[in-house]
Amino acid sequence: MSQRSLEVFYEPNLRLTQAHGLLGYNAGYAEARGRATFDQCQKNLVWRLLGDVEIGPHSTVLDIGCGIGGPSGWIYERYRPARLIGIEYCFSSVRTAKQRLAGKPRSPIFLQGDAHWLPVRDQSVDVIFNLESALHYADKRKFFAECLRVLKPGGVLCLGDITTRHRRTFAVLGTLSRLISQFFTHARLWSSSDYLATFESLGFQFIRHEQVTRQSWNSLADGLDDIGRVRWRGARGYRGRFCYLYFVARLLRDKWLDYDLFALEKPKRVESG
Repeated sequence: MSQRSLEVFYEPNLRLTQAHGLLGYNAGYAEARGRATFDQCQKNLVWRLLGDVEIGPHSTVLDIGCGIGGPSGWIYERYRPARLIGIEYCFSSVRTAKQRLAGKPRSPIFLQGDAHWLPVRDQSVDVIFNLESALHYADKRKFFAECLRVLKPGGVLCLGDITTRHRRTFAVLGTLSRLISQFFTHARLWSSSDYLATFESLGFQFIRHEQVTRQSWNSLADGLDDIGRVRWRGARGYRGRFCYLYFVARLLRDKWLDYDLFALEKPKRVESG
């Protein structure tokens, strides 16, 4: 998708997060409703995706599609890796992420870049974190091939994304909004089986796969309830995005959309044929 159209799509997200003091864009994770703030639920999804993946003081972590840098900052604060690089396609999000952490003696590095052509050396990364970003990618297989290129042998890809078993329906809906607007995501939704088959064909080794649709709906529904308390007048600048997210939450609730978490390992060695 074009740089301009993605900037237009994410601009209301930036306004919403600034208005409510949020640091991330993801749907979040909550076992039950009403037990945590939306910010905490977004952190919960980050920790759920990472699971028990090892990140230590000598690790290099790559957060692809890092948005405004919330998860990058949370991961950095918890694990203190040697390097954490956030890569984001939107210039405005990269600028916001840098401004948020300006003045700190040590923090993640944020770069503008394309997930299809990662600005990272071969076999230099221990962990790749990719949350709610791959749905935008025009060529997911190319992205996963890039992940294999930059991961060290034994390195891990942690990917969380919105999926659907109704791929044809959403492909048709996508053709109805070709104009550049805050509602045109360029989303190319896959099913969980599409992801699993592609991972296998590329040679990834499976660590785990978990579907957290209900927990993501719990979180997003609570977050929207909280955001909605400002009423229509108070939501100026992101009213359309609130309605869009309300629709996404209903699709999750009714299982038209799903939410999948994957953890995969690059083989430590390639078997010779």
